[in-house]
Parts: sequence; C-alpha cells; structure tokens
Amino acid sequence: MLFLKVPKDKGEAVRRELIQHGLFVKGYPILSEGSFILFPVAKQFGTFEVVEREAEPRDSEAHSLADALKDAFSAEELDSLTTSFDIIGDIAIVEIPEGLEPKEKEIGNALLKVHKNIRTVLKKLGPMEGEYRVRKVKCIAGEDRTTTLYKESGAVMELDVAKVYFSVRLSHERTRISSLVKPKEKILALFAGVGPFPLVIAKEHPGTQIVAIELNPDAVASMEKNIKRNKANNIKAVLGDAREVVMRDYRNFADRVLMPLPKGAYDFLDVAFAGVKDGGVVHFYTFAESKDPFGDAVAKAENAAKENNVSVNVVGKRIVRPYSPSTVQVVLDLRVKKS
Repeated sequence: MLFLKVPKDKGEAVRRELIQHGLFVKGYPILSEGSFILFPVAKQFGTFEVVEREAEPRDSEAHSLADALKDAFSAEELDSLTTSFDIIGDIAIVEIPEGLEPKEKEIGNALLKVHKNIRTVLKKLGPMEGEYRVRKVKCIAGEDRTTTLYKESGAVMELDVAKVYFSVRLSHERTRISSLVKPKEKILALFAGVGPFPLVIAKEHPGTQIVAIELNPDAVASMEKNIKRNKANNIKAVLGDAREVVMRDYRNFADRVLMPLPKGAYDFLDVAFAGVKDGGVVHFYTFAESKDPFGDAVAKAENAAKENNVSVNVVGKRIVRPYSPSTVQVVLDLRVKKS
C-alpha cells in the first residue's frame, strides 16, 4: 500500500488537501512513524515522500456517507446526495438537497457515525451573505451549537461558524505562505477573520510583527482570544475597515501583505499597494474562469498597479481551490516596485 510521509505538524492540513483532491484512500489506517504521519494515498502529492508499507484494510464499518445510507436511501436519493462537506473542528457543515430535507436527520446521524471526530452536524440554510460574509445554519444532528475549536499547523483557533467567515480549504495556502515568510518580517493581514493566516505564521515565525485587520467585531473578539490561547504576542488585532486603517496608520509598513478576501479583493489592491514597502510582496486572491485562471487575475493586478503608480512582477501563482464548475480561486504573489 502507498503512503504519503508527512511531518506531523503539517498532517492535518495535508490530510484535508488529500481528501479535497480525491487522493486519500479510505478503508486503510493512518500510520505514525516517529515525527511523521503516513496517509494512505492513490498517488504522489506535492513534494512529500511516498513510501510502501504493509497495511490491512480496516473493519467493514461504513467509511462514507453514501455507504452508511445505502440501505435506507433509494438509488435516486443517493444520486442526489451531496457527499462533500466541510469539517471545522468537530463541526460538519453540509448542504441538504431540497428533495432530501425530510431525511436530513438521518443524513446528520450517518455523518456522526462515519466520522467519529464530529460532534455536531449543521445544515446550510443559504449562501454566504451580508457585510461579514456569514452563513445561516441549523443543527440537524449531535450537539446543538455553532462554536468549535479548530487546529491547524500547531495553532488552535476558537470560532463561531454562524458569526464569522472561515475556510478550511485555505489550510494548504496558509502553510504555503508561512513557508515564504522570512525572519523579522512585518506583515499586514487584511480581512483577517479569527486570525488563521496570522496564527499559522506566528507559530512558525515568532520574530515577525503581524498586524491583523478585520471589520467583523465577532471575528476580532475570537481573534483576540486566539492570540492569547496561542501566546502569539507578535500579532496585533485591529478592528476596523482595512482601507481606513491602512491608509491612516500603515502606509509603507509591510514586507508582505495578505488579502484573502472571499470576494472583491480587487477593490482593495490600492490599499495593499499603499501598505507594502518598496520591493515587498502582496498575495492577491481572486476568482477567475477555470479556462483561463491567471489571465484575468494578472490583468486586474497590472491595471490596479498602473492606476496606483507602481509596477508588479508575478513571482508566484497558484490555483487555490475550485469554486464552481467554471470558476476557481487563484492567488498571485506580486512583487511591488514603487520607484
């Protein structure tokens, strides 16, 4: 059996990426060897070493949602079942197709059975909405709550999924950005939420100085708790509009600017250019058509640079995640020159 050999401090982030890309082989155990964790995989992923190990399949318990429901649901119902979902800490957030709403409790209980680490199953009641990009949810199984503790790259984060925006699907991106950070950098984290990007970076680079700006007061309250919980004294949480805060207090401050806004980051590129130092890097996240994922993003960045009398050089680019059948989220790493 093939296993991906991953350092334990990166295990959770890589596990989620493997599941997201369909490379995690279900039905086999996860192994531990010294400071490494070994995931059963279908093939190579990233730059991690692939090794062969003897491993027996686990028992015959249901290993997927569809498997757990196959005796209770018709073939048509199983076909309409949405089997992808997010797990944040011990909470699963699922989408229930309209025709299956009468059976939502069965679906929720099946998830609790298949995923032993889940304690609460929440149903999406609509899309992300409002100024803070939050989603209404309803408990359909397990403990009736929306707060959880989430662990990533050694950082522990408390959050309320009904009050703040949070994406587990950016975990690999947070690890990637952290790997690029140099000692003693000054970092501006725009749209910081409960602090996932700053906290992951702070754990790995305690000598950095990070200013994390967020508009949602509930998110900032959680971020302040998370800073204390992780003893991340190099992070300063700031409640306010990123444009107002940067333009007033942090012009030419940062070696690196992070702007993982779920939607509309283009409108804040001028803010990022104002906050970054000459020669610094801006990480610009945006949505793009999957047939030309980088063309539109590069054009947006170059147009904004021209309007703000700076120049940009794309030193890195990556598809972060699929968003819809025709849309992906991408990131451009932009080196900014001001002179």
